[in-house]
Amino acid sequence: MVTKNDQVKNIQVKDLEYLGSHWSGTQWYWDSKSQEYYYTYGQYELNPYKVTNESDLQNLKKKYPRGEDVFDDSDYTPKLEIKSYNDMGVAVDGTGSSLRFPHDMLIDEGEDFVMFDFYDYRPPFKERQYNDEVLNETLSQYNASGYANEYFKDKAYKQILLYMPQDVQDTFAAKWEGKKFGALTTGALAAAGQGTMGRKLEKLVKNAGDAIGGRGTAEAAAKIVTGLASKISGDEITAGDVFGGISGVARNPNVEVLFQKMELRTFDLTFKMAPYDETDVENMNGIIKIFKKAMLPQYKLGEGTKVFGMENDALEGGFIQVPKVCAVNFMRGSSRNIYLPRYKMCAITDVNVNYTPDNVYATFSGSSPVATEIKISFMETKLVFSEDIEERGF
Repeated sequence: MVTKNDQVKNIQVKDLEYLGSHWSGTQWYWDSKSQEYYYTYGQYELNPYKVTNESDLQNLKKKYPRGEDVFDDSDYTPKLEIKSYNDMGVAVDGTGSSLRFPHDMLIDEGEDFVMFDFYDYRPPFKERQYNDEVLNETLSQYNASGYANEYFKDKAYKQILLYMPQDVQDTFAAKWEGKKFGALTTGALAAAGQGTMGRKLEKLVKNAGDAIGGRGTAEAAAKIVTGLASKISGDEITAGDVFGGISGVARNPNVEVLFQKMELRTFDLTFKMAPYDETDVENMNGIIKIFKKAMLPQYKLGEGTKVFGMENDALEGGFIQVPKVCAVNFMRGSSRNIYLPRYKMCAITDVNVNYTPDNVYATFSGSSPVATEIKISFMETKLVFSEDIEERGF
């Protein structure tokens, strides 16, 4: 129970970082100086109360991680390439080195948009350090080539800023599969699952011999019947057909559902661009060109490329350079929007450009289409694990 004695008189709410509120009216705050959480019972209290309840602290650390609990995101989120912000939080003097559509799209701390950055592909097993022949022993090691800080940013490919698309989804796919286990196989697996194989397997072998005496005879007879049917009449029937047709029985499939694998996440983003002026036309064409270039391989190998120690001159014509990879970030101002999907480094798998999105061919006087739609398909280069959701907000 909080009493007035718990109220901190030497700290004012206006000096704290506001985190959010509870439905009951409680307001949560963070003090970067003391590295502690505070709260008030309403928005009109000047002095906060220190959070001391352990349950509340754990919930706040999970929902609003601060201080030592913050995962360092600085290396993993590409930086917004604008020149500066003015006092109102609006980008000053355009976009810096980025390319945006529309060209006058507002970039401030309250604006949502999508940001694309392009990098040279990093081979996952190149110059990797490992001990005792175990690679990717931890999730951090596996993720090492999944974030932007591990890649070389190609400055020839400008950062692209686009408005928020209408269809933003996040899909995870796991593959489970039903597997059939014969009666003897289920016994062997059950024995193995108990950890002590010796005597149990001996007993299993004896029981299998007894079972074969019965079921084995039936299987052998069914095999003779199927063989005769094939030779005499050409009918292709199975042992299951024989059992069903003669006795009205079928083998017990003993089906169990087992996890097989996770699928790499894929997603599409679609943008319809209708230029307003010549600058929009130039930016639109530039954006389309960059996406096309990024997804295509390069015939000439990059500087310093080696294959088993052989340099570029010995490789030209025999190899091509792998396409670029792309970091996709849903942004709010200069920070990533934590409420929208987050992706590890992505490969561009498809670029589809529709120059007649309204099913009518129409151009401006300079021959540029009045509207162009681009659909980009991506595939993450790394799997996402449950720890990524909890620790990194995927």
